[in-house]
Amino acid sequence: MTTPESAPDQPAQPTPPQPGASQPAGWGEPPRYGQYAPGYDPAASPAPAQPQYGTPQTLQGGPAAQYGQSQYGQHSPYSAQIPGYRPPADKPGIVPLRPLSLGELYDGAFGAVRHNPGVTLGLTAVIVVAAVAVGTLISIPLTTLFTDLFGGLFAEIGTDPAFEDLGFTQEILGVTYGSAIGTGVLLTLATPLAMGVMAISVSDSVIGRKISVSDAWSRTVKRAWFLIGFSLLSMLVVLVAYALAAGIVVGLFLVDPTVGVIGLFLVMAALLVGAVWVFTRVILIPPALAVEGGGFWETCRRAWKLTRGTFWRVLGIYLLTSVILGIIGQVVAVPVGLLMSVFMVMESGAGLAVSYGVTYVITGGMSVLFLGGVIALLYIDTRMRREGLDVQLQAAAAAAADK
Repeated sequence: MTTPESAPDQPAQPTPPQPGASQPAGWGEPPRYGQYAPGYDPAASPAPAQPQYGTPQTLQGGPAAQYGQSQYGQHSPYSAQIPGYRPPADKPGIVPLRPLSLGELYDGAFGAVRHNPGVTLGLTAVIVVAAVAVGTLISIPLTTLFTDLFGGLFAEIGTDPAFEDLGFTQEILGVTYGSAIGTGVLLTLATPLAMGVMAISVSDSVIGRKISVSDAWSRTVKRAWFLIGFSLLSMLVVLVAYALAAGIVVGLFLVDPTVGVIGLFLVMAALLVGAVWVFTRVILIPPALAVEGGGFWETCRRAWKLTRGTFWRVLGIYLLTSVILGIIGQVVAVPVGLLMSVFMVMESGAGLAVSYGVTYVITGGMSVLFLGGVIALLYIDTRMRREGLDVQLQAAAAAAADK
């Protein structure tokens, strides 16, 4: 039998005051944030936990969590031993504030549209439709130019009747090339603006904040020249690369036809590999230019470094998203294709130009909405992985909730 004298030393426990006795100052008051409760000695060693009767034990000897004890947002320390377990993350907006999976990227892209349709659907649609409308007006003189050019070419070399039966007349070719250059160039310049609007809206939706249309437009206009400048710079780089490749191939053919054929395949392969590599390294620059407030070259260098070490992940997500959009685009383009075939049979240049404009609106709108949302979330996800942006987003979400 254990006597009080032989009992092991136990840490002294604070004894509540008896009725009528003088109470110490502060007793009975709740402890303030950051302070210890009255009577608690932080220097004393804690008493060992004694399991109560009927409390289940884990294999490690610790008490198992009882039903109803865990609080929202907390997890048991033993759950970390489960393979593949990840603790829950804060989700004040469309995605959890932690590195995202592929499914969460896609779900967040759709969630951004549902969270703020006025900006993601309304404002981006206005930009795309306006670009297509202005591009169609510009394509009218270009259509006349290409029609006369193909007319003179056909008159000089002649045309095969079977070639004309397929619908390749000088009028249709003129409209095709005129619309491709006029509307295509305008849409290429306007797409970064729409992508910037999407990136700004997504960045606010991530922390649960809904930006207004006017605020989104004003913030996009401040970075508009950066976005358009990046688009122009990209087109210039592409033209220079193609001109350089064509010059190399022509030079090889002048040396020897066999060397020229071999060089053609090598140059095409090098051009394809280089284009994929450069495009993947710069894919996060447009959302960075829209969201960040730094200078042009400084932001470009930062976004270039973000893809270092995540090249294959960024490329794979972009390719998969493009394939999904391509499949959806083929389904949506069926009625447009039927409309175009009717105008081709009628040889209506105006109707064909309108059908091309509708096609550009559909493809450009889908690219901005879904692909733009995925790229914006991929930019945020990459920064959370490399720079710990999730901590800053949690603080911003808390500040937005307090307002």
